[in-house]
Amino acid sequence: MAAGRLYDMHCHCSELGLGELERVLDSTPGLVVVAVSEDPESLAETLELARSLPGRLVPCAGFHPWVIGEKPLSGLDEVLRAAYRHGVACLGEVGLDRKFVPHTWHVQLKVFQAVLRAAGELDALVNIHSPGAWREALALLLEHNVERAMFHWYTGPQDLIPAIGEAGYKISINAALKIQRKHQAIARAAPLDYIVTESDGPYNYRGLKLSPAMIPETINIIAKLKDTTPEAVEEAARRNAEKLLAASKP
Repeated sequence: MAAGRLYDMHCHCSELGLGELERVLDSTPGLVVVAVSEDPESLAETLELARSLPGRLVPCAGFHPWVIGEKPLSGLDEVLRAAYRHGVACLGEVGLDRKFVPHTWHVQLKVFQAVLRAAGELDALVNIHSPGAWREALALLLEHNVERAMFHWYTGPQDLIPAIGEAGYKISINAALKIQRKHQAIARAAPLDYIVTESDGPYNYRGLKLSPAMIPETINIIAKLKDTTPEAVEEAARRNAEKLLAASKP
């Protein structure tokens, strides 16, 4: 595969730290990492990493559905204030989760709608977590006229993929497709124009430690699944990522 600009569209860089990120970026020329956060503390760390790695890290301001109920909702206000203050052009990790934290569903809805209103004002990409709530998340994106959104690690229904793509949104294919058959089926089904790549590093999925360094391998696996060339996948993923990052392109 020819060297070119690659994108990891969803990574928890604050959990990796500067040293490991520098090693990954040195070993993967042309890689740009979209760094999500989950709360005010991880956002502060992410912004500092982005300052240390200009042009290689795109910071996202997020309030993860999993922290709802564990942290005060004032944290959302703090995250959004920081997003406005720093001109952050990506909001994530944000979204809805009926699968893992259904007990906070009604609060999740209020938080997500507040984030979507902010996305319109900031002209920001929305980097979405939505296990078990793919349809609800899409409906709210459309209701709020969000222009750019990405469904992180999409494992939702295949019949929803056309609606996501037709709205101009993308789904991200995670490096875990190396071992996750359900995700392999998504990669086969989704048109190249609808997909981007991600790692969700440093999450450990069934013994596989995910990392931005896995993006080139992920592109190769997608190419095999779709019976096309790695160059075709790389070009499509790059083009799609840069459309999503139009306001925050390094």
